[in-house]
This record gives sequence, structure tokens and C-alpha cells, in this order.
Amino acid sequence: MFLKPVALLLVICESLADIPPLYRSRPYDLGAFDRWPHQLYHSSNAIGPILNIHDKSALCYNESTYTVVPYWGKQVNIPGVMLLDTKGYLVWHTTGYVTADIQSFQGEDYVVSLSEDSTYYALINSRYEEAYQIRSGNGWQLDAHELTLTPSGTALLVINGVFPVNQTAFEAPPEVEFIFDAGFQEIEVQTGEVLFEWRASDHYRFEEYYHFQPGDGKTEKTAPDLFHVNSIEKDDLGNYLISCRMMSSVVYVDGQTGAVIWKLGGKANMFKDLSGGAATDFNGQHHARFHENGRIVSIFDNGNCPGRPVTGPTRGLTVVLDTEKMTVQLQHEYISPNSVLTENSGSMQILDSGNVILGFGPNANWAEYASNGSLLCNVHIGPETFFNSGEIRTYRISKSPWIGHPQTVPEIAVDDGRVYVSWNGATEVATWSLDGTDIEGGGGASTFLGKFPKDGFETEISVPTNQTGRYFFVSALNRAGQVLGSTSTVHWPRPRQGIVYQGP
Repeated sequence: MFLKPVALLLVICESLADIPPLYRSRPYDLGAFDRWPHQLYHSSNAIGPILNIHDKSALCYNESTYTVVPYWGKQVNIPGVMLLDTKGYLVWHTTGYVTADIQSFQGEDYVVSLSEDSTYYALINSRYEEAYQIRSGNGWQLDAHELTLTPSGTALLVINGVFPVNQTAFEAPPEVEFIFDAGFQEIEVQTGEVLFEWRASDHYRFEEYYHFQPGDGKTEKTAPDLFHVNSIEKDDLGNYLISCRMMSSVVYVDGQTGAVIWKLGGKANMFKDLSGGAATDFNGQHHARFHENGRIVSIFDNGNCPGRPVTGPTRGLTVVLDTEKMTVQLQHEYISPNSVLTENSGSMQILDSGNVILGFGPNANWAEYASNGSLLCNVHIGPETFFNSGEIRTYRISKSPWIGHPQTVPEIAVDDGRVYVSWNGATEVATWSLDGTDIEGGGGASTFLGKFPKDGFETEISVPTNQTGRYFFVSALNRAGQVLGSTSTVHWPRPRQGIVYQGP
């Protein structure tokens, strides 16, 4: 609430239309808010989350960063992506994509998302337009796990496909006639040219696989998923760091030849673990990343993988490498809240602040930790009762700065004497300005009636009893008071509990 004199009229009624995040709601986690808790809006066809916050800390809040939440599941008709502000309110929603994170390409930030049909990755610019589409080449199938943009203007993407076994190149049991191979390609973004290609079967032995079952590989449909590449990164030396989930192995390969430089974890681990196994016993891992010029590796350790005993709970970890002495040591560990086990997928991100974000995939949950491993914030986007059930899930959760300039205009709706306004994707709106006018469609003289602070995706405005003009519209203002965009004009609704102050 606030008091703002405007000529002879003052409006002081403002309330939020959004359902705010809940706090440690037991009914929520039992499914009382549905198996996929979400909300709809009056003024927009966007879909927003209903969150249940279990742990919170001021150390998680940063108004310049947004949480990227791609989602899908049994309860979701159309997969989509949400950007949430630091308070957990929706900022942008779109459908038709199943993964998302924010990356930079040639000095501009993009939302990088996989299309729903998994045929291409889209680079979505700040105007929410698909600026680029990136596809795999050389007959390989595009994989859903990752696309990473490099500083040199290329894209790294995971590839896979079923291939007949060449026993000369890859020695497998005689009964295995087909394998599900995997690898990655480096692609020139603007032309689609394949610059480099690496396939795991050239650099791993069949014996390193954990989950061979009798009958696997007899047909194309039963081809074993031997490698399951799920992350790639290129370092400043031009070499690549690759995570192979089904081998429980992270491999570092030469950027010129593709030859293995070292393997960390798995049956062919090349490092002495100075932590008694805690740095190398990761199991079915995801999202391996270098830090500090390759001295540190971060890994999302699922704690389980087909063919191996469960070693969970799920954790994030950072390990310190000494590639001269070939030793590795656990640096930090980030244990999942309530010791949940993440059956597949998941993510780990180290923020510039040093905080660490873990996303728990089929457990509709993410958490933020201090660098020393202490839990700061824990957020559920779905009921805990249905974790690992596939009702609602994510792949990776990340936080990044973002500035959105949608090419649409703000949307407005009137319902039961109330006005609702929103602008899907706009990040710089600070307040809404209400104006009356006699001109349908706007563009002429108008009378300023009041300002209403934006706090959430959709702001609800009381209609003043002293109306000016035949129509009204609402404008979005930034913090400097500049108009960013305006809604269409609409007829005044019949007021409902409008509060008006008459000036002197």
C-alpha cells in the first residue's frame, strides 16, 4: 500500500494477483495443490509455478539473476520453460522446449533450449525470438543432454545413434551386434558446419560398461546404451571434458586428435584418490565442469546408475586434480536435502558468489548451498510425495543474469471490477501507470490516475470510483520512470471497492 497524490485523484489500493510461494507446506508436499502445482493468470495465457520453500536465506537472493526452470512430465501437456525472479515469481513462460539455460554468444545472452521434438537447439535472444537453430550433422541423432556455446563462436552438442558393432574397432561379446553409441560434435553456429567429432566407442572398452544384460545388442532395439554422454566443455587449451554416465566416468580428451588424456572415475580411473574413494566413486554422474583453469572439477553425482549398487544420496562435489602426480582429492560436498536419490538427470552450477545450485531432475526440487556445503535454500516445484515419479520434473536448474525486451505489448484483463496487468518476459518493469482517455486505441491526451508497484508476474489494480475518460490503459515504467510499453485501451469496468483520495 502507498499514498501518491495525483492532481485531484489518488488511488491507494494495490494487491498482487499471483499466488506467492508457500513455506514448508505439508499439504503441498502431500499433493493437495495437485501433482503439478501451477497457476494461471487473468491477463496472460502464461503458466506459473506454485513453489514450496523449505529453507530460505538472504544469501540466495539477487535481483539481477533469474532462475531458469525447464519442465515436463506426466502431468504436463506441453513442456515449457519458466524464468523466475529472485522471490520465486514468474517473469517469462514459453512452451515447446524441454531444456534451457542462459549462455553468451558473440557478446549477447541467449536462452539455449532444446525443441520439444528434439530436432534442434534454439538460441532465443532477449526479444524472445529464435535467432539461431543448431542441428547435429553427419547423420548423427541430436541428443537432449546438452548444447554448450564456446567463446570462439561454436557450439558443442551431444550426439547418439545405434550402430552395428565393428569388432575390429570395438571389441564386444560376440552376441552383441548393435550398440547405442554416443559422442559430441563441435558445430559452427552460423553455418552448421561440423568442425570436430568424437565418439565414445573409439576411446572406451566394452568392459568399462556396468550394465550389460544377456540378450542386449541382438537387435537395434536392444542395443545397449554403453556411454550416455551427458555433458561437454571445451577449455582454454582447446581440449574437452566429457561426462559418460553409464561408465561412471569423466574423460578429458585432446582437442586435435580426440585421444584420451585422462579418465576420472569408473573402471578405468587413472587417478589416485587421496580421499579414500570419495573423489572418484561418483555413480551415474552428470554435468562435469572445470574451474580455476582446470584445477577443480565439479560433478553432479546421482549416486545411482543401472548395473551398479546405489551409492547415494545424491550429492554435488568439487574435486582437486593434480595432473602431474595424477592424484585427486575431494574439496567440497553438497548433499541433497532429505538425502534424496536422483534416479537420472540433474545439474550443478557454481555461481560467481561461490554459492552452488543443485537441480534434482525427477525430484521436482532445487537447492542452493554456501561454498562450504551448508544448505541455504531449498525449493520444491512439485510435491515431495511424487519425487522420482515423473509427474513433474526438470533437467537442469540454473541461475543467470538476464534482460528481456519482449516484442509484444503488456497485457490487460478486467474481471469483476478489477484490472489485471502483466507483460510476459519483461524484466525492467518497476511500476504500472494507470491513465484515463477518451480516445479508443490511445495515442492522444490522457489523464494520469496513479502508479502501482510491480511485484510478481501479474499485478491487480483497484478501479477508482472517480473515473476520467471513457477508456483507460496501463503503461509499464522502468525505475527511471520511462515508459517501456502500454496496454491496449479498454472500457472502464464497474468499480469494486475502489479507494479514492480527494486532494485539496
